[in-house]
Amino acid sequence: MHTFLISVVGVLGLFFLWGLVSPRTQWHVLVGWTRTDPITTEPGSVAYATSRFVSLLGLLTVFAIGVSWGVGAITFDQDEEVRPPTVAERVWGAPRPYVVDRVFTPLPAPPEGLVEQQITGYQKVIGYEQSPSYLFAAGKIRAAGLATQPGFIGVEPLPGTVALDTADLLVHVRGDNRCIPQQVVAVPVDGGVQIGVFFGQLNPADGSNAENVGDCAPSPAASDTRGFLIPVDLVEPLGNRVVQSLAGEPITRVPLPVR
Repeated sequence: MHTFLISVVGVLGLFFLWGLVSPRTQWHVLVGWTRTDPITTEPGSVAYATSRFVSLLGLLTVFAIGVSWGVGAITFDQDEEVRPPTVAERVWGAPRPYVVDRVFTPLPAPPEGLVEQQITGYQKVIGYEQSPSYLFAAGKIRAAGLATQPGFIGVEPLPGTVALDTADLLVHVRGDNRCIPQQVVAVPVDGGVQIGVFFGQLNPADGSNAENVGDCAPSPAASDTRGFLIPVDLVEPLGNRVVQSLAGEPITRVPLPVR
C-alpha cells in the first residue's frame, strides 16, 4: 500500500510539472483531440497562465507530501536509536549484562584448559532482602537460550528460588562472545576473598571438546564480548572483607543505581 501511494504521488508530480512547463502541449494531448478544430477552440493565454498556476500549486503540494514522509521516516529511525538504557546497562555499561540464574560451588583453584576473563566490578547481595532490587528484576539467563549450551556454568536453582537468594556477592564479567562462563574460583585470603571467572568453548555431548579447551581471548575487545552478572555463594558471608582478583588486585565495588 505504501508503494502504491508513492507511485500515485509520483505520477501526480510529473503531471503537474508537465502543466507548469508546457500547458499548451498538455491541452493538445489531453483535450485537443476531442475537438473538431483544435486550433480555433484552443484556450487563450489567460487560461494557460491559470493552468500554470494550478500546476504550480499541485507541484508544491506533492513536494510537501514527499518532505513530510521523509521527515516521518527520519523521526522513526531516531526513536529506534534512542531506546533508554536498562538499569543494568546504566550500572554496568554495554554490552547489556544478564544475571546468570545458576547455582554452583566455586572451585578453590584455577581449572585447567579454561581462560580467565576480566571482572570489572562487584556488588554485595542480601538475598532475604532482595537487595539490590534491580538485580532481582533484571533479565535472567535461565534454562532457555544461552544457559542451555553444553558446559554453561552451574545448574538451575530449586523451583521457587533464584541464584541470587543464596549469593553473597555478584561479579560483572565481560567475556569473549565465542565462549561461555564455565567455572568460578573463590579463594579466601587474609581480610578478603579472591575471585576468578573462567570461560571456555561449548562442551557438546558428542565429546568433541571433552577437555574443556578454552580457545578464548583473555582480553577481547569490548565489541567482541558479552556481559554477565554472576552470583557467587561464598563459604562465609563477605562482611567487610575486600574482593580481589586471583592476582591480588582490588576489584571495584560498583555503587548501587540512583533511583
